[in-house]
Amino acid sequence: MICLTDHPAAPALPAQAAAWRAMGIYGSKTACVDAGQQYVRENFNAYKCTVEPTGYRLWLQ
Repeated sequence: MICLTDHPAAPALPAQAAAWRAMGIYGSKTACVDAGQQYVRENFNAYKCTVEPTGYRLWLQ
């Protein structure tokens, strides 16, 4: 599992490999992290949760 929520500086990657896809907004950080971990188990490489005015946005790579 790769969790980037606490690691703001990631190594430079080619543009295609570094593309993040927004997947949704969650009401709590816990819900966002749980969803991100599930997506990683289902073949995504990494996830991160960012704070938005309406909750936590899940990003997948």
